[in-house]
Amino acid sequence: MNRIGKVKKALAAGQKAKGCWLFTGSADMAEIIGGAGFDAIMIDHEHGSGNLSQAIDQHRAIRCAGDTSVLMRIPSNDPVAVKRALDAGMEGIMFPAVNTAEQARAAVAACRYPPNGTRGVGLGAARAAAYGRDKERYLEEFEDKLLIICQIESKEAVGNIEEIAAVDGVDMLFIGPYDLSGSIGKPGWFDDPEVIKQFEDARNRIKASGKWLGCISSGAGRTREMFAEGFDFLLCAAETTLVSTGAQELLDQLKS
Repeated sequence: MNRIGKVKKALAAGQKAKGCWLFTGSADMAEIIGGAGFDAIMIDHEHGSGNLSQAIDQHRAIRCAGDTSVLMRIPSNDPVAVKRALDAGMEGIMFPAVNTAEQARAAVAACRYPPNGTRGVGLGAARAAAYGRDKERYLEEFEDKLLIICQIESKEAVGNIEEIAAVDGVDMLFIGPYDLSGSIGKPGWFDDPEVIKQFEDARNRIKASGKWLGCISSGAGRTREMFAEGFDFLLCAAETTLVSTGAQELLDQLKS
């Protein structure tokens, strides 16, 4: 059954929203993170190792653990991937590498049924519509409840922020700092003046556009700083890094 997600409620109320990545296909990890109290969990299918069946199991596990919104980053701006993710019950889609308004319009169209879009209608098979039992309410409500996120990850995309933000249906522009720095030939050089300028330009232009502003962050301190800078939604952790850093910290403490 579709519902208004925790993260969209928080954002609409002007609150800062915190999210966590899931890079593995583990339902156990999804349940653990789902019970922690994040506003949203982003199942990553661009760089992550999971498949759609695992994502459905993760969705079920998160739902059992609490009310955290379940979002998915798909591998590319592919209408088939969008359709399958939404039919599975995802409450939001993150589109990587949206560089133009045309690409943003294609992303939104893939999320919506005709006449507003191009999404294939398979309500009897769609888990999101309770396999047809909830189809009327799903059709009536899902567009308003869906969170559509376009990633700004290149110099070209930064130059087109105003046009991308103006596309009806785009809710959030989310800066991808690694690919953004890579687009000017300096991947991960976050102290480089040109990289800093590019990031700040993207941040300021998204804020001015009126769309919600998202990004990744690392650690509580930096997350607080970025919220103070105007970011609305931050993916501030991942299950992989939480486990790996926790294990390393324990071993380092035992050594000392």
